[in-house]
Amino acid sequence: VTYNGQIPGPPIVICEGDELVVNLKNNVDGRMTNADGSTNTTTLHFHGIREKSRPWSDGVPFVTQCPIQPGDPTFHYGFNASEIDGAPPGTYWYHSHVGSQRTNGAYGALVIKERVPDASIVDDAANTLVLQEWYESSTNQIPVSILINGKGRVGEKKLFCEDDETLNYLKGKGGNCQYITNEDFPDSFSTNYAEFDVEKTTSYRFRIIGAISQNFPLQLSIEDHKFTAIAMDSLDIEPVPDLTNVWLAAGERYDIVVQTKTSVPEKAYKIKILGYADINHKLSPLCSIAWLKYPNQKIDYTYVTPYDCSGFDNSSDLSFSRTLNPVPNNYAEWEGSPGNGKIFIKDIKSTKNQPTINLDNLANLNTHYIEFIGDITFNNRRMKYPDVPFLLQNPENKTDRCGSKCDLRVGKTANHFPYLYTNCSDFPECPANAGSSEEEYCKCQHVIQQPWAPGYWAETVLINNNKDHTAAHPIHQHGGWYWVVGMGKYNKTINRKFIMDEDKKNLLNRTFAYAPAKDTLQIPQNGYAIIRTPLDNAGAWIFHCHINYHVEIGMAMVLQIGEQGGKHPLDGQDWCTGPLEQNTACKTPPPSPKGGPGFINWFFGMEPAHRCVKPGTKVTWLWVNKDHN
Repeated sequence: VTYNGQIPGPPIVICEGDELVVNLKNNVDGRMTNADGSTNTTTLHFHGIREKSRPWSDGVPFVTQCPIQPGDPTFHYGFNASEIDGAPPGTYWYHSHVGSQRTNGAYGALVIKERVPDASIVDDAANTLVLQEWYESSTNQIPVSILINGKGRVGEKKLFCEDDETLNYLKGKGGNCQYITNEDFPDSFSTNYAEFDVEKTTSYRFRIIGAISQNFPLQLSIEDHKFTAIAMDSLDIEPVPDLTNVWLAAGERYDIVVQTKTSVPEKAYKIKILGYADINHKLSPLCSIAWLKYPNQKIDYTYVTPYDCSGFDNSSDLSFSRTLNPVPNNYAEWEGSPGNGKIFIKDIKSTKNQPTINLDNLANLNTHYIEFIGDITFNNRRMKYPDVPFLLQNPENKTDRCGSKCDLRVGKTANHFPYLYTNCSDFPECPANAGSSEEEYCKCQHVIQQPWAPGYWAETVLINNNKDHTAAHPIHQHGGWYWVVGMGKYNKTINRKFIMDEDKKNLLNRTFAYAPAKDTLQIPQNGYAIIRTPLDNAGAWIFHCHINYHVEIGMAMVLQIGEQGGKHPLDGQDWCTGPLEQNTACKTPPPSPKGGPGFINWFFGMEPAHRCVKPGTKVTWLWVNKDHN
């Protein structure tokens, strides 16, 4: 699945203050299928853009719009690259939010450049690396290569997993795979690795985008070079110097500055990318490279990365390595940071302070505790999407909602100064095992409804209980950044009650000064993260794990700010729905929290194929060859 016939899609590079309009026409073939059974509808999401004036342009099916059908009129997405839409200069990206289309290639880079850039740094948007693990087909869910800007090579051997290990990989627990001979390994390659040209003794800004699909974090290092991180998830941070490695999970971005050398050898340097099908145990590695080329250096175009990635991981050499954002799955590394050369998000500072984030201890209106229960749920709930998108309901249909609604109130301090506070109440809970004795989770329209209250914040404590060695889930919030005010990790099993009790005892530390902002954050196993979100962006914003398999089976909820159609005594609670029609059911039904139906492509003369389908699942056979009938 491509944008304009290329993977990645065409890079979008604009300047601060520009108005961007993207006209999306759905020409997806009706025979296209994904492993999750999603249809040939589509949408477009600008990852990291707040869309403050046009929440209808956020691109999430059944949340902000109906999915676009083939033959539908062109959909006009866009934003203003300024505070109007909450889009300051930085590194963003765009992708489809339907099914596995992002996994299958529907993504691209989005860069907003400063009007007055730092003259001491070469900031060329061409120096952007879009990283993704790549799969053999839409139904073979073990990666076979890593793409850098759509370029890469397969190895002489490839990873193979049995069905149960493939499922463990998709769940985020890691797949125990083996190497088998790659029958598709060519005698010669028609593609080369990506190349980046640099001059000597110059500082270059490189933008790195984690367009990663599943639980396959990727590590970047540059042969014989160190670098400084200056931004993450689009916003500036206090520089983190002398780095040898940086890790990215699905959805994350980092901007780094590389100071080039005064003298270089004859051969070009390798930018090394490394990942593991089992990141928790660093098993089943996969790797790729790009070339960093100085003038007159030579590139070995016969080079192919070793299938077992020997020589790619330097992070164990503590006397040399200094790693930013390692996967937070090691308690000893967490406790020893940053002195041990491991720099986690808890160790990073923003360049800007948020003066209202804890003003007079009144700025936080409420706190919600969200635990990742049963591997892939929020508080044992999986998202069940409505036929009418949340954003377009007027008035809202709350029949199938779970979660909570926080109503705004006005109080007075002891000095008789007015302030806002909230009274939160839960929606009716849906029972577990609803519809099946095999299901331990509840299926509902999971919404946390907050008031629109500029200058005030809502706090969420995200709890990863690490049941069965699951992922350090990368949690992404639409509608803008959250500020990370606390993180912690334990060397024992935890749960929501334990963390809530710890918080009551004031044992969860919060640091508000220069707290770092993120829109995608790995939550440590057996740990937590405390985030605060400003309540200044009215709309319905999805909040989800960015591992594609996880969001597709319902590890998501909606952060609603304001209330469409609500006659609230305080103004500003409504939001803009733009050109979209309200209160109209979408033409296609929303996805099931169980995942989609089974699809099997078949054609004349095909080799025998095997598909593992859960008993009782509907299977559709699709004839995919136009030349035979």
